[in-house]
Order: sequence, then structure tokens, then C-alpha cells
Amino acid sequence: MRYFVPALFGVLTLALVHCQDGSSSLKRPDNGLAGMAGTAPTSGGAGSAGDTGHPGGAGVGNVEMGAAGTTAIAGTSGIAGSASMGSAGTGAAGSTATAGASGGAGNGGSVLPGTGGIGGAGGTITTDGGLRRGPFKIIVLTTPLTYYHPSTADCAQMLIDLGKATAPERTKIVGLAADAVWTVDQIASEPSKPNYFSEVSPDNLKNYELFYSNNPTGAVFTNAPNAAQKKQTFVDYWNDGGSWAGQHSATDFEKNGSWSWYQDNIDGAWFSDHDAPTTTGTVTWQPEYVNHPILKGLTSPWSAVDEWYVVNRNVEAVKGFRVLAKVTVSNSSLGTTPRPAVWITENANGKGGRAFYTIRGHNPSVYAEPEFRELMLRGILWSVHRLPGGN
Repeated sequence: MRYFVPALFGVLTLALVHCQDGSSSLKRPDNGLAGMAGTAPTSGGAGSAGDTGHPGGAGVGNVEMGAAGTTAIAGTSGIAGSASMGSAGTGAAGSTATAGASGGAGNGGSVLPGTGGIGGAGGTITTDGGLRRGPFKIIVLTTPLTYYHPSTADCAQMLIDLGKATAPERTKIVGLAADAVWTVDQIASEPSKPNYFSEVSPDNLKNYELFYSNNPTGAVFTNAPNAAQKKQTFVDYWNDGGSWAGQHSATDFEKNGSWSWYQDNIDGAWFSDHDAPTTTGTVTWQPEYVNHPILKGLTSPWSAVDEWYVVNRNVEAVKGFRVLAKVTVSNSSLGTTPRPAVWITENANGKGGRAFYTIRGHNPSVYAEPEFRELMLRGILWSVHRLPGGN
């Protein structure tokens, strides 16, 4: 049974309080370049800020000039330019890109700070194996227009915990890069607030590699201010290489045809019914995907208790979607045929957009389960191209 409650959401900040269920370009360079070398005036001028760079000699890089003190996305530091004839070397963008590193002093030249530059999204670079490197950011949607899940806060904390380098679940992923970490920001969830949904803008979404739906419910985009524009912003985000992940009521969202593009491209289907929250189900990996990097090494079959969803259509028949796991609910009045429980898709345009979803996540206790936490960690890392073997 569902109850209607007021919408609840936090403001976009660097700290996530709750986590529930367009025309932009993700600034995510494939390869960082060295910073631009400082010029050689007599007095030694300030070095310009380089974009993300590989250590090595100074040289002309993919450079963006930024005003000092401008907040930007973290980028991997470049190498300071070499100093000569009294000139200051190039200041490399710092990890927070609020100010460039100081250039080296030349013969008799003074050391002047570089100007803060704009880093790439998360400071990512692509390795030879096709995986991305570096920290990244997740933006989270939790607006509950029709039903608020008490487990929203549990999911929020799980996302924060799994993003840390010290998360114990990370030790089970062989070859996972130490810098494949993330931070979480949240979209404001209170529709009555003046700034509601302002975070869904081209300029803002380009800062995030993953858009996460933590148990939002209802026609959130359709009812948002400037709804058509907000929908197009998300479409462009996806088509420019942005990724998505979500759990449980991420499919109790924009139902009954209010935004069919979303089901056809992102979540695959919408929620239509569910078993009681205390129902036991057995999750089994599909034979053809047992070695998929998201699943490899995880428990199967996996017996768990949850509010098992039934969705409005066969996800396996939706173009581009792959069902990795199914759940069998032996005592369900909704049928005992195995139903999709975990599925993924990838944007066919080749720019890197991926989506990951599981129907689990109603009960707060779910977010403490080791198996569930491992699954979610792997699903998120796969979505942003950082899971070993995922490319």
C-alpha cells in the first residue's frame, strides 16, 4: 500500500543529506595534456593554468584560462612550465582548481602564482585499457512526489560510503584504481522552494559523470519548472556521454507514458505492482552474464527479502537492454515466473553513456547487506567506465 507525502529534497551542496527514487557537453578529456609553458618576459609573468595533464615536460596543452579563485571541477595536476630568463613557469591547475600552482623561478625572476583554470570533469583521463581514471562526481535525485521511502537516507549514506577509497567493498574488486572515488551532490527536492530543480541545467550537469535516482517517485521532470527544457537538458546529458544509475522506485517515475523516452532509453520500464516488503525472493544471475564484471564473483543464487517490483513490460524485449539477473518469488500472488531484477543499457551513440538499475531497495536493511552494497558499487563503477574488465 502506498501513501502520499510531501516532496522532500535537499539543496545542491557538496554534502548529500538524502538520496531518493540535456543541452550540455560533459567536459571529460580522453587524454590530459601538459600545461602551457610560461612565457619569458623580463619580469617573469604569471603562468597560465593548464587543463589536466600527464607529468612530463612543459608544452602547449589543452589550456583554459580561469579567473583566480574560480571554483572548478577537480583536475589532475599538470607539470609546471620550465623557467628561464627570469620568467615564471606555468602554474598547473590544482586539484580543486581554485588556484594554479606556482611557476618555477628563472634566472633572477620572481615566482608568481598561476591563475586558476578549469579542470576536466572529475579530472578523468583514459588509460590504454579503455577505463577512465580519476575522481568523479555524482548528482542525486530523490524527489518523492507520490511516496517517500524511509530508506532514502540509507541509500544516501551508502553512496557516500562506497565513494570513499577506504570502503571495504572496494578490496574485493581486483585491479580497481585507487583514484576511482567519488563525491555526491543532491538536487533540491522541495517543489515549493524558489530554486527547485535549478541543478538540472546544462552548465551544472556537465560537472557530473553520473546522474543517480535514489527512490524518486512521480512525474518529477514533467511537473518541474520549465519541464520541457529540463527534459531536454537530461536528454542532452545522456547523449553527450552522461551516465545514470538507480534503484527500486527509480522506475516508479514518469509512468503511464508521461515521458516514454525515459523508459525507452534509461530505466527500461515503469513500476506497475509489487510484493509485500517482507517477501523472500531468490536472485539468480542470467547464465550468459555470470562473468559480466558487475556480477563476477558475487553470490548467486542470492536469497533476500524485499518489496519485489513487477514492471509494465518485458525489459528483455526493449532494444539495447540486457537483464543481468532475475528474481523468483515462489509465494507471490503476482506470479512465480522469474522476473527481471538487475538490468543495464548503453547509449548506442558511442559517447560512453551507460545505465544500471535494480528493483531492490525498499527496506532500509537492504543498504547494509554486503551483497547489495557490492552490487551497487560495481554497477556505479561500470556506469562511469572505471570497473576493471568493464570495457
